[in-house]
Order: sequence, then C-alpha cells, then structure tokens
Amino acid sequence: MNIYEDVVGNLENAAELAGKCEGDIIVLPELFTTGFSRHSLYFAENKYSGMSFQTLKEISKKRKILIIGGITEKNNGCRNKPFDTVIVYDSGKLIGEYRKIHLFKYGDEHLYYSAGDQIFACEFKRTKFKTKIGFMICYDLRFPETAREIMKQGAEIIIVPANFPDERKEHWKALLKARAIENLCYVAGVNANEIHNNYIDGKFGNTSCYDPWGNLVKRKTKDFKEGKIFEFELNIKKVRKLRDKYKFLDDVVIL
Repeated sequence: MNIYEDVVGNLENAAELAGKCEGDIIVLPELFTTGFSRHSLYFAENKYSGMSFQTLKEISKKRKILIIGGITEKNNGCRNKPFDTVIVYDSGKLIGEYRKIHLFKYGDEHLYYSAGDQIFACEFKRTKFKTKIGFMICYDLRFPETAREIMKQGAEIIIVPANFPDERKEHWKALLKARAIENLCYVAGVNANEIHNNYIDGKFGNTSCYDPWGNLVKRKTKDFKEGKIFEFELNIKKVRKLRDKYKFLDDVVIL
C-alpha cells in the first residue's frame, strides 16, 4: 500500500486493494492506516469498535478469508502510548492480535508506542493442510529469539507486516531469509510500498516471501494507483517434509 496520514483514505485504499486480491489470506502492512506517527495517541482505536478494526472485520466476513493488518490500538494500561498491533480476523471473527515487542528506538518509536510482551500464533484451518501462523512486526525481525518462540508454538508460517525503509532493503531480505532457514518455515515480509506523512516520506517496498530452504517464493505482482499486490503460493507439505528429513529444530537448546 501507499500510506498517508489519512485514516479514512488508507482504509478506502485497503478495501479497494483487498477487493482485487485472490487467495485465502490477505496481509496489509504495519500501521497501514497511518504509518509511524508521533500522533499515535490521536490515531489509537478501540479493539472492538474502532473504524479500522471494523473495516478489516467486514472485509474478512464478506470474503470469508483470513485478513491481517497493522493498526494503532488503544492501551488501557498506558493511555499515553498505544500499541503497534497486528490484528487478525477470520471470516469476520476476531481471532487474536500481536503487539510489537521490539520498538525501534533509533526512530523514537518507544516514545510514542508501548511494547507488547507476548508471542502470538494462530491456527489456519481452511486449507487442505491445517497450519499455524505466527507474527512479527518490522524491527522484531532483527531478533531471532522471537522467531524461535513462534516456531516452538508450532508455526509453519511467519508473517512480518512492516514499514522497513528501502535504504535497509538488503538487511530486510537477509533477515527474512535467515528467519526462514533457521526455523524451516515460510517467512513473508509484507512492507508498505510508500509512506507519506509528517514524519516519514519515501519508498519502502521489497515485499518478499522465503520458503523453509531459504529460496525466494515466486510471486505474481499487480500494480495499482493505491499500491501493489503480491501473490504468493505456499506449500505446507514442503515445510513438513523438510522438518521431517532435517531434524535441525530438535537440536535447539535454550540456555
């Protein structure tokens, strides 16, 4: 997506792009309604009644899909600093959320957002092979221990919504690939295409997916005024076959 500091406009763009997507899972970037903002408190929404939550719920319900999107969530425990949250709906039902654990202090993110403290992975049952999906957000990607905890919960896919700048795109690609190889799973990094607000202006892009052997997953790309759609097909049998053949994960030791 191209993201602006315009919640209504971003929601309209998200709905427009989602309507052009195929497949069983749709993923929107981190903070897709605003991008990073020092006005985080102003944009914070209640989990059950906020406009962004309701939009994702309706898209998911109408399309009967799993939809994942990053938003600014009110924090009842710290009213001045909301959460940077990824919310997950399945066929209109809220099945959970992941709140970003590692805040990007280099960009002062910790001054405007609260850190989460729990790993989250959810079951996805609609496909032939039931699977489990875990979540990281942007800067979390630099911390392999977070991915390890997700793997220990049985995840075969890790999805990483992000606002990861183009100037560090080689880090982005290397880290996505490393997390996939380390955990013998798919890792999909879903980045903003462009962000334009009072605090960020520039290109991001490089949405990519790596398979459990560290290979880039072939993608189909569609270009639109609102941004780009990347389509990836994941083969869960491949994860299980590799994990069964190469017992690397059995040797993980937590000291």
